Amino acid sequence: MEIKCLRLNDMTESVCDSNMKVKYLLPGETAHFVNRKNKIIHETDIISASPNRTKVVCPIFYECGGCDFLHISYEEQLKMKAWHVRDLCIKSNIKTEFLPIIASDKPRHYRHKVVASATESKGKLRFGLYQEGTKHVIPFTNCFIQDQTANKIIVSLENLFNKYKIKAYDMDKKIGMIKHVLLRKSYHYQNFLLCIVTQGNLLPNAKKIAQELVQLHPEVQTVVQNIHHKQTSFVLLDEEKIIYGSGYILDAIGVIRFRLSAKSFYQVNPYQMIKLYQSALDAAEIKPTDVVLDTYSGIGTISLLAAKKAREVIAIESNASAHLDAVFNRKLNQIQNVRFIQGDVEQAILNLNQTIDVLILDPTRDGASEKFLETVMLLKPKRIVYISCEPKTQVRDLKLLSRLYQVKHIQPVDMFSQSAHVESITLLSLK
Repeated sequence: MEIKCLRLNDMTESVCDSNMKVKYLLPGETAHFVNRKNKIIHETDIISASPNRTKVVCPIFYECGGCDFLHISYEEQLKMKAWHVRDLCIKSNIKTEFLPIIASDKPRHYRHKVVASATESKGKLRFGLYQEGTKHVIPFTNCFIQDQTANKIIVSLENLFNKYKIKAYDMDKKIGMIKHVLLRKSYHYQNFLLCIVTQGNLLPNAKKIAQELVQLHPEVQTVVQNIHHKQTSFVLLDEEKIIYGSGYILDAIGVIRFRLSAKSFYQVNPYQMIKLYQSALDAAEIKPTDVVLDTYSGIGTISLLAAKKAREVIAIESNASAHLDAVFNRKLNQIQNVRFIQGDVEQAILNLNQTIDVLILDPTRDGASEKFLETVMLLKPKRIVYISCEPKTQVRDLKLLSRLYQVKHIQPVDMFSQSAHVESITLLSLK
């Protein structure tokens, strides 16, 4: 059966003639439809290809689902993402200026936070990636969006675990030890934190494994063990033990340094993170007399950068671990004009008893709550810089804020190349 793609829904669902919906077919393309359960169109199915199609380099692209766009040229990915943000705003009647999308200089091998999950294959421990929507791990250690050195460290670790006969944890049989490994890379210092996630406390020869790994990869600065005592889909839980080094690494943006632990919230793409924060701070136009409020402030990254420009920064974060990292980072950088508050963002804002000139918010994909936004409109900051990783929820929130605020401009940023995700920075000004 021959099908033709008419359009894309949300950039990933190909709507074809006869209203058939498949994956990985581009507008104008025709293909042989093979009756696969997941309705995936492979390169070999294509009859007539789009000029925007590119050769898929990853051998597990059609199984994994971790990337959406490895079959699309990077230039076209950028156009699609910019149009997606614009289209959502137009449909919601948000009138604003759309700035050109900020492209990445490194659209592959950009991820500096890497998680590999353990499985058993032919009697050996293998690391790999979860197949989308399943609990099945595909053994694979050469991901095309992960840092290349991180990929090599995972291969070495796989070999060491097999050398010492350490098994992957089997959730069904409840046997084995290793569930995941997590790597963080410091962009500035080019070193690594390794976190080994185990079911239970046991990790035989842990120090030997760490020492041998560091001999192979001296850039590994610290190794920690994250310990699970229950069945969970979370990668990291609270209990942690240091095997080697200090338990954290440092990164830097300009002159500001940050402590990164296994559980720190930190952008996974440092190349674009620097552009994102610079663009957000430029939009904020912070004056030396301004009081800045940073909500969902994480480990204090943008708070400490803003402090260099502002009279005072107040930063609010609900996560206790992130708050402690932020306080440490303030001390590390000897910055005095930032006040970190740990607690519920909505309640903390209600307790503020001072004028706010600039509000910076960077919520999760769920966006901000209506109660939070109503409280913001009581505060009436002169300017709001809203950083979002989900344009749909951002547009929803902008509709509410536009009662009091003019949406001045929206700046898309390609933080997650090869995926359908797009970050955006929106500047709002009090009417």
